[in-house]
Amino acid sequence: MIIRFALAALATFAPLPLMAKDIASAAYVEPSGAYGHGAVRDGEYAGLRIDYDDGSQNTIRFDGAVFEDTAPRLHDFDGDGTPEVVAVLSGFNVGAMIQIVDFDGEWARPIGQTAPIGQRHRWLAIAGIADFDGDGRDDIAYVDRPHLAKTLRIVTPVLSDTGLSFAPGPMAEGLSNHLLGTPDIEGGVRACAGEAPVILTANADWTRIMETRWEGSGLTSTPVGAYEGPESFAPYLACE
Repeated sequence: MIIRFALAALATFAPLPLMAKDIASAAYVEPSGAYGHGAVRDGEYAGLRIDYDDGSQNTIRFDGAVFEDTAPRLHDFDGDGTPEVVAVLSGFNVGAMIQIVDFDGEWARPIGQTAPIGQRHRWLAIAGIADFDGDGRDDIAYVDRPHLAKTLRIVTPVLSDTGLSFAPGPMAEGLSNHLLGTPDIEGGVRACAGEAPVILTANADWTRIMETRWEGSGLTSTPVGAYEGPESFAPYLACE
């Protein structure tokens, strides 16, 4: 899928001669009120800044969209030893989508994104990244509309010489990882040596902590404890 928002600005300074460098970190910058959603407290930004290990950087911005998230995530999906950046972009008219940014030898640029939710002020909250089904490819788990639909979904980014695609995985309803208007995504992923990764969320009414596993062709969710605030997740996220 090709993004239809206009890329407002990519580089923050004049291009330098090409040299070996890798993405070192990423951050959302330039807090913005242009979208005016407020799902995540202080969580809408005009720019995504990419920092490189040589000290250079560039910032990605779009006309008609903001980054709506808590923090970008770095993950090496294609196994080349350098990370891609995973962000959540929200279009003013189409709502949120997962976007992946990769370094092309000159700059980090968006290479693709999931289909947007389809409506303004509709958001998604990433739960974590891991190989949930054990097939050797890392997947992204996220909650689609954690305040409304409360549906856990999994997609698998597939990077190849022809571009980026997303393979859809299983889904499970009645789960959430964000409370409206709060600054943090709660829960996460427990990935312990020798064990299949587990996704930790709350149930739909935020009374129970849920563990969700990819088993066979679907997701299986199990209540494991009472939800009594964000700290409730800590024992279930720790490896023994």
